Amino acid sequence: MRVVADSSKLTAIPGSVVVLDLSVTNTSELIDGISARVVGLDPDQVVSQPALLSLFPEADGHLVLSIDVPLTFPAGRHPLTVELLSSIPGARPHHVDIDLVVAARPQLVCSLRPPVSRARRRSRHLVECHNAGNVELTVGLSALDPERLLRTSFSTPALRVEPGTTGSAMLTVHGRRRLFGSDLDRPVSVTALDDGQHVQEAVTAIFRQRPLVPRGVLTIAVLAIIIGLWAGAFLLGLTKVFSSDPLTKSAPASFFVTAHSAQLAASGSSLGALAKSGALPAGVGGGIAGTVTAASTGTGTGRIVVEALRVGRHGLVPVSSAATQSDGSYLLLGLLPGKYYLRFSAPGFTTSWFPSAASQSSAKLVEAFAQSVTRKADTNVRGLPASITGTVDAGDASPRPVTQVTARSLTGSATSPSLKVTTKADGSYVLTGLPAPGTYELGFVTDHYVPSTVIEHVSGGQQRSEPTVRLSAGAGVISGTVVAKDPKTGALTGLGGVTVTTSQDGQPLSTVTPTQGAVGSFALGGLATPGTYVISYSAPGFGARSDSLTLTGGQSLALGKVVLTSGTGTVTGTVTSAQAPPGANQLGGVSVSVGGSATPLTTTTVSGLGTYDLSGLVAPGSYTLTFSLNGYGSQTVPLRLAVGAPQQRVDVVLSRAVGSITGRVYDRGDNGVGGATITVTDGQNVVTTTSTAIGNPAKDGTYEVAGLAPGNYTVTVDHGSDREQTLLVTVSLPGPTCVNLRSVPSDSSPEDPPPCA
Repeated sequence: MRVVADSSKLTAIPGSVVVLDLSVTNTSELIDGISARVVGLDPDQVVSQPALLSLFPEADGHLVLSIDVPLTFPAGRHPLTVELLSSIPGARPHHVDIDLVVAARPQLVCSLRPPVSRARRRSRHLVECHNAGNVELTVGLSALDPERLLRTSFSTPALRVEPGTTGSAMLTVHGRRRLFGSDLDRPVSVTALDDGQHVQEAVTAIFRQRPLVPRGVLTIAVLAIIIGLWAGAFLLGLTKVFSSDPLTKSAPASFFVTAHSAQLAASGSSLGALAKSGALPAGVGGGIAGTVTAASTGTGTGRIVVEALRVGRHGLVPVSSAATQSDGSYLLLGLLPGKYYLRFSAPGFTTSWFPSAASQSSAKLVEAFAQSVTRKADTNVRGLPASITGTVDAGDASPRPVTQVTARSLTGSATSPSLKVTTKADGSYVLTGLPAPGTYELGFVTDHYVPSTVIEHVSGGQQRSEPTVRLSAGAGVISGTVVAKDPKTGALTGLGGVTVTTSQDGQPLSTVTPTQGAVGSFALGGLATPGTYVISYSAPGFGARSDSLTLTGGQSLALGKVVLTSGTGTVTGTVTSAQAPPGANQLGGVSVSVGGSATPLTTTTVSGLGTYDLSGLVAPGSYTLTFSLNGYGSQTVPLRLAVGAPQQRVDVVLSRAVGSITGRVYDRGDNGVGGATITVTDGQNVVTTTSTAIGNPAKDGTYEVAGLAPGNYTVTVDHGSDREQTLLVTVSLPGPTCVNLRSVPSDSSPEDPPPCA
């Protein structure tokens, strides 16, 4: 891989986040997943976006690292190393060195423990100074008494405090003894100062000095006398008031009919009477019970507050309350016989009154009877509409696919409508107005991805945030039929026994086309999508072929007929540019034509990869390969395929068109001579090419040398035992410079060749 950082030095302020942008290029031939970490920092301080950068071969991408610099991060220069890891097995990690420069941020926070100390002559306070900055502090301590009546001293006059730590010293305050009076607060100002960092902190200690004989003793004595006199007068008055009216100690026997008469009689009370204070005995009061259901589901709902209210002199008075159970049931006990209003309320629900009334004016009273429970006080409540928000993650697919999100009620009626929305450009969605409470099935449907569902429960008025739903792309399939092309007739027939291969995550995948039934058909399934695959076809006696294909999420790609040409020779290679840097110099769209073949063969290089593949050449045989691309000089290369070595690799470097020398090589009879070597040199650089031999008398012997700067060149023709001919040529612009050459046997004298047309 190739990595370029946007900066080699990052400047940060403590408590901030700095960002490093890394431009990453995948220079391998495989799809790579690249992650990054910063050596020397806590992983929790670094956030990578994205966490894993997926890149196709020769693709570029960006990794953005956000580095959190804490408030206490030490000031100064910190060398860091960013390590980039490849998911390709055996690939070495890549390292980028950067400097993190953190600014100084001095901060001091001091406190006293205790801030107020109460004593007669001496108080002690612990002074604690916390270094909340990122530089070391040397703190000097001083104390000032505004009244000049106290003496102060520290256990240590200076503190050395590292960043993030706390230093402490003991402050002792001495004062003169006081005999009488009340407590007296004497303030002492404590200052902590670091001159070097210009940091100062001040706190105030309070020495609450108490006398030897406090004033409170006399005050207590006076109050005791006053209370004694008041108590005597109060008791005397009560005696006079109640002496003529005996104290009533029990209620009439007819006030309640109780099942606990025997127990009351045994305790000395009148038969059937109840005490005037305290709770009613169990079984004496009445009760009200019922069930609360949700209007959205028709089922019981819990945690609804039920209140029983009676009509008092100044309005409604709550007398009892309870909360519903999970099934919606409730029970109110200990009610005096009478009629009550029932109110039902809870957060996220509208308040209602029995039976299902919106206000107290339209509510009905429920009567409670002694020693019994009034049942069937049922009602239903309406929850406020709920909402569900979330995000759908479709991975690295670009553009981001649209997902349809459907909310289907699992607790409502069978006819409850489903709510449908589509995701926004950032993958987020919002489902609003959901009847609540309720349980919903959320369905996520995206083209070319596996559908998924999530079950969620919402309460009344709840705004629920759903965790991110990650889509899983369906497996892709590449299929087709391999056919053989007869080089003479051009007929196409299904071809069995062809090995079709590709790779996924570095692991090879292959299949063989059948020789019976659907002859030549193939299918490569279970391919991870989205992704790019190079499909190769090979069969004995046929030229090999490779195709680069890209699958979208869950795509099934049918190629139709894939043609292999019969023959035994194959030529492959890569075409690159002489002016581009390594790793980014592959040339796509270059026309590659074969001369000397009975059947004309032409192909083009793969865009972005610069590779080509020519099949169906008979071996043994001699050929010439011509490479042409607009803006570049053409180049012709001789080729010979031998028996036993039918496959060869020819890599070519093309130069941008500057100037060129073109022409034709003739023999004595003015016929074109193919296969002659033409050498062009300016004394420093040497360029060699070969004249064409394509079996066409009108075109054999032509040559071209491109990419030449204007100037003087020596042109030499060499054809085996023939006599060499050398000419001096001047290249100028615009247009090519034409030079015809003649190649004759060494025992003959050369004649001037025909002039250029």
